[in-house]
Amino acid sequence: SPAEEPAAPFPLEVRGLSARYPGAARDALSSLDLTLTPGRRIAVVGPSGSGKTTLAQVLLRFLDASSGAYRLGGVEAAALESDTVRRSVGLCAQDAHVFDSTIRENLRLARPGATDPELRDALSRARLLEWAAALPQGLDTPVGEHGARLSGGQRQRLALARALLADFPVLVLDEPAEHLDLPTADALTADLLDATRGRATVLITHRLTGLEAVDEVLVLDAGRVVQRGPYAELAAEDGPLRRMLERERETVGAGV
Repeated sequence: SPAEEPAAPFPLEVRGLSARYPGAARDALSSLDLTLTPGRRIAVVGPSGSGKTTLAQVLLRFLDASSGAYRLGGVEAAALESDTVRRSVGLCAQDAHVFDSTIRENLRLARPGATDPELRDALSRARLLEWAAALPQGLDTPVGEHGARLSGGQRQRLALARALLADFPVLVLDEPAEHLDLPTADALTADLLDATRGRATVLITHRLTGLEAVDEVLVLDAGRVVQRGPYAELAAEDGPLRRMLERERETVGAGV
């Protein structure tokens, strides 16, 4: 039988955690440590295949650790029902689904009894309220199949508003700006960091713009943490993050 749900998920602790996909020859994550307390925000960066999304899957219990510990409020996450973990740890991903319904109904998936003022507050924090209010049908505007009537940035902001409305104690943002053009991606990232101020957050991203706002940056490579600390310190010293930053600036300068 599952363990009793803790009164609060804090501290969220990962200690010496390794994780491997079924059938894989090696760990996708190896000996990872992190701690989240209320309001603490951590960014996780690194090249493709470094283990960033694997970490999100472990935190949501879509994948369990092969060794090490993952605890919520002192209780092993593996001893809890998966849905219990996902009531405390919420996900806003790059492919967050938007249903063929209205803005209002897409938001109410997160909280069916939400009032219109609560819906508008969530849209405001996701920087989408002004757009929604200007639509002829307002919150009753259909978004189309898979959000076809929305731009990529609007779809991600709607997904963020839904996650904020759900009011998860811990929010995992997995590459939310992945498929957006650079100006849209950077504007969305800035708004994400503003909207999550005061909320325990793990931001998984390939972009480094705006990370001054987080408490700690973890740099992953081949499943291991190769550098960690405040963004300003890591950007100032010779190491993986500074090299990533230099490549990002070169890419922007080249107009890629």
